[in-house]
Amino acid sequence: MSLFIGDRILVPIDFSQDSFNALDETLNFIKDPNKITVINVLLPLEAVDPGVIWSTLDNNTREQNVQNSFYERYPKSLVDNLKLVIRVGNPSIEIVDYAKKNNIDLIVIASHGRTGLNRFLLGSVAEKVVRLAQCPVLVWRDYK
Repeated sequence: MSLFIGDRILVPIDFSQDSFNALDETLNFIKDPNKITVINVLLPLEAVDPGVIWSTLDNNTREQNVQNSFYERYPKSLVDNLKLVIRVGNPSIEIVDYAKKNNIDLIVIASHGRTGLNRFLLGSVAEKVVRLAQCPVLVWRDYK
């Protein structure tokens, strides 16, 4: 039995090097980018954010920036076969909801390995996804 059985694999990215490493390793292992969906979750804008106050930033602009940055990092031949999904909301909830609604077979998520006060203050998206997901979750962590 293989851990990577299934045709629907979800890889959340937050544009950290760890998340890109998780995506790269998934691509190396799976070999078929059509099976992989990449999801990025943007935090909701606050009314006091400078971009909102000055009317220079909205969710459409942010989504376009995410797409552009992602497409700059990966070659067109690969990107044409990957599905990129962008959501706005709580990262762990959006990832789990997307996985459930789309019958995802496996989530491959990077962990930053924060501990102590940083983990307490920032929370752990990976930990929440592991607890809430209804499918297997593989947590990718680079040990330095």
